[in-house]
Amino acid sequence: MKWMKTMTIFMILSFFLSCARSADKTVKPADIVKVTTNPKEIYIEQGALGQYLNFDFVVENLTGATLRVNKVVVSVYDNKESLLLQKFLDSGSFSPSIWIIPEREVKPEQSLLIFNPFQIFSSDVALSKLRYEFTFDPIGQGKQYKSEIVVNPVVFQPKTDLILPLKGRLLIFDGHDFYAHHRRLNYLHPMPRQIGLSSNFMRYGEDFSVITEYGEKFRGDEEKLENWFAFGMPVYSTGDGKVAALSFDLPDSRAFNDAGFVNNPMIICGNYIVIDHLNGEFSIFCHLKQGSTKVKLGETIKQDQPIAQVGSSGSAYFPHLHYELRTGTDLKVEGLPSYFRSFYRVLGAKKIEVNKGPVETGEIVERK
Repeated sequence: MKWMKTMTIFMILSFFLSCARSADKTVKPADIVKVTTNPKEIYIEQGALGQYLNFDFVVENLTGATLRVNKVVVSVYDNKESLLLQKFLDSGSFSPSIWIIPEREVKPEQSLLIFNPFQIFSSDVALSKLRYEFTFDPIGQGKQYKSEIVVNPVVFQPKTDLILPLKGRLLIFDGHDFYAHHRRLNYLHPMPRQIGLSSNFMRYGEDFSVITEYGEKFRGDEEKLENWFAFGMPVYSTGDGKVAALSFDLPDSRAFNDAGFVNNPMIICGNYIVIDHLNGEFSIFCHLKQGSTKVKLGETIKQDQPIAQVGSSGSAYFPHLHYELRTGTDLKVEGLPSYFRSFYRVLGAKKIEVNKGPVETGEIVERK
């Protein structure tokens, strides 16, 4: 066991020596690494588990060397500049926390998208000011660069009174938490850039599936769309407004053919309806059943009005309803938090009444 003690002492000494060397060689030159946030307006979404911050960092490498993200620190301050909380990711230990950022290298004069890794805070922490510090190691060089950015998020104030778009027992099988695919759209990837995306339109998207009390989504052969409980279920308008865009003639399928995506990016939604709530907020309902649309372009819509049926058109691997609140009708928009009123969170035989709030990945909910 003596060798283990020796190894432990060696590792501790190496760690402190490394920190000392890093401290000596860390520089903060101007215009070396630029970190910005997207979107510019950062909202605090208030949910059952706390406060959520759903935004991205764009790291722009202005050097001639490849840089690797080595450490990220967030410091939270109240409105009197008192430090409330500090968290970090770094490269220490055998399986370092910095690895939750899978792509950490940014090549010379290129940019890297990093999803904010500190996405949830307790409800009793005042998120008045957050300072993020990034440390970068230039590969092949013996110094470090640092870049800081300050974020002042605001509590989202919804303008539209929303209700859930489906009735029955609903599973949010994919929402917009840190791990959800709606959250993880890399718009710096060549494909999104090819169609002109510069932000995440589905940042706050929700996928609704109809289930039984035992969690079943279908009975019988799952390849038959009609065996899914959601298929053909009525979709209701979440709020008042006017039909701003729609599509209704795409076939239902479980295999998405992305041919034509570049020319018509909206085909990923399949058949869809966009309702303009006439206050800067829009609702989009995606993957609707072919030919089930009950409204017309420009028609005035009332909340809880049946507008279509759940289908499996577009990029849908099984029948479900994709819903999101957003700032416009196409994909070149920003997502907005959705706060629904008058529903239950279902926990087996227990139901928790929610007067108004968001729905989150994995939750089972029902309208009141």
